[in-house]
Amino acid sequence: MKKLSKKQKLIGFIAILIVAVIIAIVITTSIVKNNNQVANEGYAATNANAGSNLIANYILNGITIGGITGKMDVLNTNDATAEAKDIAAGKTAYVKGKKITGTRGEASITESYVGCYADIDGDGSADGIIYADLAIGGSGNCMEVLYTIPVESNFKSYFIKQEEYNNDFGTKPMISVLDENDGNDRFYIMALDDFDKNTHSWYYYAMGHLDKTYFAPEDDFAKQDEEPTGKLNTERMIKMWNESKYGGHNNNDIWKIIQDKDEDGKSKIEKGWFVPSKSEWAAFAGQLNITTKNYSNYELSSRYWSSSYATAQDANGANFARGFYGS
Repeated sequence: MKKLSKKQKLIGFIAILIVAVIIAIVITTSIVKNNNQVANEGYAATNANAGSNLIANYILNGITIGGITGKMDVLNTNDATAEAKDIAAGKTAYVKGKKITGTRGEASITESYVGCYADIDGDGSADGIIYADLAIGGSGNCMEVLYTIPVESNFKSYFIKQEEYNNDFGTKPMISVLDENDGNDRFYIMALDDFDKNTHSWYYYAMGHLDKTYFAPEDDFAKQDEEPTGKLNTERMIKMWNESKYGGHNNNDIWKIIQDKDEDGKSKIEKGWFVPSKSEWAAFAGQLNITTKNYSNYELSSRYWSSSYATAQDANGANFARGFYGS
């Protein structure tokens, strides 16, 4: 290996020196740039804050920390006077530094909302009419069918979404739920529209050998803290239809039709609807004063199937035209 000459050593030293100078210039430029940026943000170096990372724009306006006086503006809500009742139900606001949720228009727990419309899916239009309020209860005898609406508790929160909504049952308030997960369902709701305009068989191959043991008692509206009678019957009948419990399938049976998917890919059953029991139909007509003379005013058909047992030959139905419930 050859030794470097004095000339080569000198050239190498000069090259290293040039590189060191360039690096020093870059570092100095960066420090100056950063210092200018910090200064622009309101940071002023003093003996009190030497070595501090505080920046005025990150400190509340008027507050001094480590020699840095803050410039950050924050909305002061200490002079706000609104209460939850002053803010629309479900909406939020900050008062005196605290977040509060509004309750204005929240449905009263002591007032009955039977006869009001209900927006189930939250799209702003009514899906059904309320015919039973479990916060209030009730009873009656409609077309020789007795019914009792139980009184329950621990409900979801509801609010009056619209004071005046007009549909088949006139102009009434429309109720909607605030939170789907905060309690029990409070209302029984009847759909405003028929499933379709066709006439369907109940269970074509079941006629003549229906077994009462598979049905919830049709003289119960719904026992406290249990599923609605109609919902239990509907679930059982769909299962039996799917399994051909009473024989073959007829595509015109209601148990097939109500499982068909809507445009959104879900059936009515998946959305929580069910075929009412005999007593639930009686409560619907009794609570809303529906009679043989006025049922057509509400765009109701003359007869509907129920999900309740009548005889081995047939199920019960609600016959509004003739004024009775039976097969």
